[in-house]
Amino acid sequence: MTAQTPAAPAPTPAQAPAVRAPRHTRRAVLAARFRLAARRDPLGFIAAVAAALLILMALLAPLLPISAPAAIVGTAQAGPSGGHLFGTDQLGRDVLSRIVFGARHTLVTAMLSTALAAAIGTPLGILAGYLTRWPSGVVMRVMDVLLAFPGLLLALVVVTILGPGVTTVVLAVGISYTPIFARVVYGPTKSIRAQDYIAAARAVGCRPLRIVRRHVLPVLGSELIVVISSAIGWTTLLAATLDFLGFGIRPPSPDWGADLSAGVQYLGQAWWISAAPGIAITLTILIANYLGDFLASMTDPDRLRQRRSKLKDTTQLIAGD
Repeated sequence: MTAQTPAAPAPTPAQAPAVRAPRHTRRAVLAARFRLAARRDPLGFIAAVAAALLILMALLAPLLPISAPAAIVGTAQAGPSGGHLFGTDQLGRDVLSRIVFGARHTLVTAMLSTALAAAIGTPLGILAGYLTRWPSGVVMRVMDVLLAFPGLLLALVVVTILGPGVTTVVLAVGISYTPIFARVVYGPTKSIRAQDYIAAARAVGCRPLRIVRRHVLPVLGSELIVVISSAIGWTTLLAATLDFLGFGIRPPSPDWGADLSAGVQYLGQAWWISAAPGIAITLTILIANYLGDFLASMTDPDRLRQRRSKLKDTTQLIAGD
Protein backbone atom coordinates (compact mmCIF):
# COMPACT_ATOMS: atom_id res chain seq x y z
CA MET A 1 0.00 0.00 0.00
CA THR A 2 1.46 3.29 -1.05
CA ALA A 3 1.38 6.18 1.37
CA GLN A 4 -0.82 9.04 0.32
CA THR A 5 0.78 12.45 0.43
CA PRO A 6 -1.31 15.00 2.28
CA ALA A 7 -3.00 17.56 0.06
CA ALA A 8 -1.57 21.05 0.15
CA PRO A 9 -3.77 23.53 2.00
CA ALA A 10 -5.84 25.80 -0.19
CA PRO A 11 -4.40 29.30 -0.43
CA THR A 12 -6.23 32.00 1.45
CA PRO A 13 -7.77 34.86 -0.56
CA ALA A 14 -4.90 37.14 0.38
CA GLN A 15 -2.32 34.51 -0.74
CA ALA A 16 -4.07 33.42 -3.92
CA PRO A 17 -2.62 34.92 -7.07
CA ALA A 18 -4.75 37.59 -8.63
CA VAL A 19 -6.49 36.48 -11.80
CA ARG A 20 -6.33 39.26 -14.32
CA ALA A 21 -8.71 39.51 -17.22
CA PRO A 22 -7.20 39.25 -20.71
CA ARG A 23 -6.18 42.51 -22.31
CA HIS A 24 -8.79 42.29 -25.05
CA THR A 25 -11.48 41.79 -22.40
CA ARG A 26 -10.33 44.86 -20.47
CA ARG A 27 -10.27 46.90 -23.67
CA ALA A 28 -13.78 45.75 -24.53
CA VAL A 29 -15.02 46.72 -21.05
CA LEU A 30 -13.39 50.17 -21.32
CA ALA A 31 -14.87 50.67 -24.78
CA ALA A 32 -18.33 49.71 -23.53
CA ARG A 33 -18.00 52.07 -20.57
CA PHE A 34 -16.81 54.85 -22.86
CA ARG A 35 -19.87 54.46 -25.11
CA LEU A 36 -22.19 54.32 -22.09
CA ALA A 37 -20.60 57.43 -20.53
CA ALA A 38 -20.76 59.28 -23.86
CA ARG A 39 -24.45 58.49 -24.18
CA ARG A 40 -25.30 59.51 -20.62
CA ASP A 41 -22.97 62.53 -20.39
CA PRO A 42 -22.74 64.28 -23.77
CA LEU A 43 -21.07 67.35 -22.26
CA GLY A 44 -18.35 65.13 -20.82
CA PHE A 45 -17.87 63.47 -24.20
CA ILE A 46 -17.53 66.88 -25.86
CA ALA A 47 -14.99 67.84 -23.19
CA ALA A 48 -12.99 64.65 -23.87
CA VAL A 49 -12.90 65.40 -27.60
CA ALA A 50 -11.98 69.04 -26.91
CA ALA A 51 -9.17 67.96 -24.55
CA ALA A 52 -7.77 65.65 -27.21
CA LEU A 53 -7.90 68.42 -29.82
CA LEU A 54 -6.27 70.89 -27.41
CA ILE A 55 -3.38 68.52 -26.71
CA LEU A 56 -2.95 67.79 -30.42
CA MET A 57 -2.96 71.51 -31.18
CA ALA A 58 -0.22 72.10 -28.61
CA LEU A 59 1.89 69.19 -29.84
CA LEU A 60 1.54 69.97 -33.55
CA ALA A 61 1.83 73.77 -33.23
CA PRO A 62 5.08 74.01 -35.26
CA LEU A 63 3.47 72.04 -38.11
CA LEU A 64 0.31 74.14 -38.36
CA PRO A 65 0.01 76.74 -41.16
CA ILE A 66 0.39 79.74 -38.86
CA SER A 67 3.10 82.32 -38.41
CA ALA A 68 5.79 82.22 -35.74
CA PRO A 69 4.52 83.61 -32.43
CA ALA A 70 7.22 86.31 -32.26
CA ALA A 71 7.00 87.37 -35.91
CA ILE A 72 5.52 90.76 -36.76
CA VAL A 73 3.01 89.98 -39.50
CA GLY A 74 0.87 93.09 -39.81
CA THR A 75 -0.25 96.40 -38.42
CA ALA A 76 -0.29 96.71 -34.66
CA GLN A 77 -3.69 96.31 -32.99
CA ALA A 78 -5.44 95.24 -36.19
CA GLY A 79 -8.86 93.76 -35.49
CA PRO A 80 -9.95 90.20 -36.31
CA SER A 81 -10.10 89.58 -40.06
CA GLY A 82 -9.75 86.85 -42.64
CA GLY A 83 -5.97 87.11 -42.59
CA HIS A 84 -5.73 87.20 -38.81
CA LEU A 85 -8.71 85.49 -37.21
CA PHE A 86 -7.94 86.80 -33.73
CA GLY A 87 -6.35 90.06 -34.88
CA THR A 88 -2.87 91.29 -34.04
CA ASP A 89 -1.42 92.47 -30.75
CA GLN A 90 0.24 95.73 -29.74
CA LEU A 91 3.39 94.84 -31.72
CA GLY A 92 1.70 93.43 -34.83
CA ARG A 93 2.07 89.75 -33.92
CA ASP A 94 -0.68 87.28 -34.79
CA VAL A 95 -2.81 86.62 -31.69
CA LEU A 96 -4.01 83.21 -32.93
CA SER A 97 -0.42 82.06 -33.35
CA ARG A 98 0.43 83.16 -29.82
CA ILE A 99 -2.62 81.34 -28.45
CA VAL A 100 -1.67 78.10 -30.21
CA PHE A 101 2.01 78.22 -29.20
CA GLY A 102 1.14 79.54 -25.74
CA ALA A 103 -0.97 76.44 -25.13
CA ARG A 104 2.24 74.39 -25.08
CA HIS A 105 3.73 76.26 -22.15
CA THR A 106 0.46 76.64 -20.26
CA LEU A 107 -0.54 72.98 -20.54
CA VAL A 108 2.95 71.69 -19.73
CA THR A 109 3.10 73.91 -16.65
CA ALA A 110 -0.35 72.78 -15.51
CA MET A 111 0.36 69.07 -16.07
CA LEU A 112 3.77 69.17 -14.38
CA SER A 113 2.32 71.06 -11.42
CA THR A 114 -0.55 68.57 -11.11
CA ALA A 115 1.85 65.63 -11.36
CA LEU A 116 4.05 67.14 -8.65
CA ALA A 117 1.08 67.76 -6.36
CA ALA A 118 -0.24 64.23 -6.89
CA ALA A 119 3.20 62.65 -6.45
CA ILE A 120 3.65 64.36 -3.08
CA GLY A 121 0.10 64.63 -1.76
CA THR A 122 -1.16 61.12 -2.60
CA PRO A 123 1.57 59.21 -0.68
CA LEU A 124 1.24 61.60 2.26
CA GLY A 125 -2.55 61.10 2.36
CA ILE A 126 -2.22 57.32 2.14
CA LEU A 127 0.49 57.34 4.80
CA ALA A 128 -1.64 59.43 7.15
CA GLY A 129 -4.74 57.33 6.51
CA TYR A 130 -3.00 54.00 6.98
CA LEU A 131 -0.92 54.89 10.02
CA THR A 132 -2.36 55.54 13.46
CA ARG A 133 -1.84 57.89 16.38
CA TRP A 134 0.74 60.66 16.15
CA PRO A 135 2.29 60.05 12.67
CA SER A 136 -1.09 60.46 11.03
CA GLY A 137 -1.89 63.49 13.15
CA VAL A 138 1.40 65.22 12.35
CA VAL A 139 1.02 64.74 8.58
CA MET A 140 -2.57 65.95 8.44
CA ARG A 141 -2.00 68.91 10.74
CA VAL A 142 0.75 70.10 8.41
CA MET A 143 -1.62 69.68 5.46
CA ASP A 144 -4.34 71.59 7.34
CA VAL A 145 -1.94 74.46 7.99
CA LEU A 146 -1.12 74.64 4.27
CA LEU A 147 -4.83 74.47 3.39
CA ALA A 148 -5.46 77.43 5.66
CA PHE A 149 -3.58 79.61 3.18
CA PRO A 150 -5.25 80.56 -0.13
CA GLY A 151 -3.58 78.79 -3.04
CA LEU A 152 -2.45 82.04 -4.68
CA LEU A 153 -0.98 83.37 -1.44
CA LEU A 154 0.95 80.16 -0.81
CA ALA A 155 2.23 80.18 -4.40
CA LEU A 156 3.33 83.81 -4.05
CA VAL A 157 5.26 82.95 -0.89
CA VAL A 158 7.08 80.13 -2.69
CA VAL A 159 7.84 82.31 -5.72
CA THR A 160 9.10 85.10 -3.47
CA ILE A 161 11.47 82.71 -1.70
CA LEU A 162 12.76 80.89 -4.80
CA GLY A 163 12.59 83.77 -7.27
CA PRO A 164 10.67 84.09 -10.57
CA GLY A 165 10.98 81.54 -13.35
CA VAL A 166 9.15 78.73 -15.09
CA THR A 167 10.52 76.03 -12.77
CA THR A 168 9.58 78.12 -9.76
CA VAL A 169 6.00 78.47 -11.03
CA VAL A 170 5.73 74.68 -11.40
CA LEU A 171 7.05 74.15 -7.88
CA ALA A 172 4.84 76.89 -6.40
CA VAL A 173 1.65 75.62 -8.02
CA GLY A 174 2.48 71.99 -7.19
CA ILE A 175 3.13 72.79 -3.53
CA SER A 176 -0.07 74.84 -3.34
CA TYR A 177 -2.24 71.89 -4.42
CA THR A 178 -0.38 69.14 -2.54
CA PRO A 179 -2.65 69.45 0.57
CA ILE A 180 -5.75 68.96 -1.59
CA PHE A 181 -4.54 65.58 -2.85
CA ALA A 182 -3.51 64.56 0.67
CA ARG A 183 -6.90 65.50 2.11
CA VAL A 184 -8.86 63.79 -0.70
CA VAL A 185 -6.91 60.53 -0.28
CA TYR A 186 -6.79 60.55 3.53
CA GLY A 187 -10.49 59.91 4.22
CA PRO A 188 -11.02 56.95 1.86
CA THR A 189 -7.72 55.37 2.96
CA LYS A 190 -8.75 55.54 6.59
CA SER A 191 -12.11 53.97 5.72
CA ILE A 192 -10.47 51.19 3.68
CA ARG A 193 -8.05 50.44 6.51
CA ALA A 194 -10.96 49.52 8.78
CA GLN A 195 -12.35 46.91 6.35
CA ASP A 196 -12.25 43.21 7.22
CA TYR A 197 -10.27 42.19 4.14
CA ILE A 198 -7.45 44.54 5.18
CA ALA A 199 -7.38 42.89 8.60
CA ALA A 200 -7.31 39.48 6.91
CA ALA A 201 -4.43 40.53 4.69
CA ARG A 202 -2.46 41.69 7.72
CA ALA A 203 -3.26 38.46 9.55
CA VAL A 204 -1.72 36.30 6.81
CA GLY A 205 1.47 38.37 6.83
CA CYS A 206 1.00 40.83 3.94
CA ARG A 207 3.29 43.82 4.27
CA PRO A 208 1.82 47.34 4.40
CA LEU A 209 3.31 48.28 1.02
CA ARG A 210 1.67 45.27 -0.63
CA ILE A 211 -1.65 46.03 1.05
CA VAL A 212 -1.56 49.60 -0.17
CA ARG A 213 -0.59 48.59 -3.69
CA ARG A 214 -3.07 45.73 -4.07
CA HIS A 215 -6.04 46.86 -1.96
CA VAL A 216 -5.92 50.62 -1.36
CA LEU A 217 -4.72 52.20 -4.61
CA PRO A 218 -7.27 50.38 -6.87
CA VAL A 219 -10.10 51.71 -4.71
CA LEU A 220 -8.70 55.25 -4.82
CA GLY A 221 -8.25 55.20 -8.60
CA SER A 222 -11.64 56.71 -9.44
CA GLU A 223 -11.25 59.54 -6.94
CA LEU A 224 -7.72 60.32 -8.11
CA ILE A 225 -8.79 60.45 -11.76
CA VAL A 226 -11.43 63.06 -10.96
CA VAL A 227 -9.12 65.15 -8.78
CA ILE A 228 -6.20 65.02 -11.24
CA SER A 229 -8.38 66.03 -14.18
CA SER A 230 -10.01 68.87 -12.26
CA ALA A 231 -6.66 69.94 -10.81
CA ILE A 232 -5.32 70.56 -14.31
CA GLY A 233 -7.95 73.28 -14.62
CA TRP A 234 -7.06 74.75 -11.21
CA THR A 235 -3.33 74.69 -11.91
CA THR A 236 -3.90 76.27 -15.32
CA LEU A 237 -5.64 79.18 -13.63
CA LEU A 238 -3.04 79.58 -10.88
CA ALA A 239 -0.08 79.28 -13.27
CA ALA A 240 -1.67 81.82 -15.61
CA THR A 241 -2.19 84.13 -12.63
CA LEU A 242 1.49 83.94 -11.69
CA ASP A 243 2.47 84.57 -15.31
CA PHE A 244 0.03 87.48 -15.40
CA LEU A 245 1.81 88.96 -12.37
CA GLY A 246 5.19 88.56 -14.07
CA PHE A 247 6.62 85.66 -12.07
CA GLY A 248 6.70 83.11 -14.89
CA ILE A 249 7.71 83.12 -18.52
CA ARG A 250 9.10 86.34 -19.96
CA PRO A 251 8.11 88.06 -23.23
CA PRO A 252 8.37 87.61 -26.13
CA SER A 253 7.72 83.91 -25.43
CA PRO A 254 4.01 83.16 -25.89
CA ASP A 255 2.00 82.43 -22.76
CA TRP A 256 -1.69 82.92 -22.01
CA GLY A 257 -1.18 84.63 -18.67
CA ALA A 258 1.62 86.91 -19.86
CA ASP A 259 -0.27 87.85 -23.04
CA LEU A 260 -3.39 88.57 -20.99
CA SER A 261 -1.34 90.93 -18.84
CA ALA A 262 0.27 92.62 -21.84
CA GLY A 263 -3.11 93.42 -23.39
CA VAL A 264 -4.74 94.92 -20.31
CA GLN A 265 -3.61 98.46 -21.10
CA TYR A 266 -5.07 98.17 -24.61
CA LEU A 267 -8.54 96.99 -23.61
CA GLY A 268 -10.13 100.23 -24.79
CA GLN A 269 -8.87 100.09 -28.37
CA ALA A 270 -7.82 96.42 -28.86
CA TRP A 271 -9.88 94.22 -26.55
CA TRP A 272 -9.07 91.03 -28.49
CA ILE A 273 -5.45 91.02 -27.25
CA SER A 274 -6.59 90.11 -23.74
CA ALA A 275 -9.90 88.47 -24.66
CA ALA A 276 -8.31 85.64 -26.66
CA PRO A 277 -6.01 84.29 -23.91
CA GLY A 278 -8.71 84.90 -21.29
CA ILE A 279 -11.21 82.82 -23.25
CA ALA A 280 -8.57 80.12 -23.79
CA ILE A 281 -7.94 79.88 -20.04
CA THR A 282 -11.68 79.75 -19.29
CA LEU A 283 -12.34 77.02 -21.86
CA THR A 284 -9.42 74.95 -20.57
CA ILE A 285 -10.80 75.08 -17.02
CA LEU A 286 -14.27 74.06 -18.21
CA ILE A 287 -12.86 71.23 -20.32
CA ALA A 288 -10.84 69.90 -17.38
CA ASN A 289 -13.84 69.94 -15.02
CA TYR A 290 -16.23 68.22 -17.43
CA LEU A 291 -13.52 65.75 -18.42
CA GLY A 292 -13.11 64.76 -14.77
CA ASP A 293 -16.81 63.92 -14.49
CA PHE A 294 -16.68 61.98 -17.76
CA LEU A 295 -13.70 59.88 -16.66
CA ALA A 296 -15.35 59.27 -13.30
CA SER A 297 -18.51 58.03 -15.01
CA MET A 298 -16.34 55.63 -17.05
CA THR A 299 -14.58 54.16 -14.03
CA ASP A 300 -17.66 54.31 -11.78
CA PRO A 301 -20.95 54.31 -13.75
CA ASP A 302 -22.98 54.88 -10.56
CA ARG A 303 -21.27 58.26 -9.99
CA LEU A 304 -23.13 59.93 -12.87
CA ARG A 305 -26.43 58.57 -11.60
CA GLN A 306 -25.70 59.91 -8.12
CA ARG A 307 -24.66 63.30 -9.50
CA ARG A 308 -27.89 63.57 -11.50
CA SER A 309 -29.93 62.58 -8.44
CA LYS A 310 -28.24 65.31 -6.37
CA LEU A 311 -28.80 67.84 -9.16
CA LYS A 312 -32.49 66.88 -9.34
CA ASP A 313 -32.89 67.23 -5.57
CA THR A 314 -31.17 70.62 -5.63
CA THR A 315 -33.37 71.81 -8.49
CA GLN A 316 -36.49 70.73 -6.65
CA LEU A 317 -35.29 72.48 -3.50
CA ILE A 318 -34.67 75.73 -5.39
CA ALA A 319 -38.06 75.48 -7.12
CA GLY A 320 -39.76 74.91 -3.78
CA ASP A 321 -41.27 71.51 -4.66
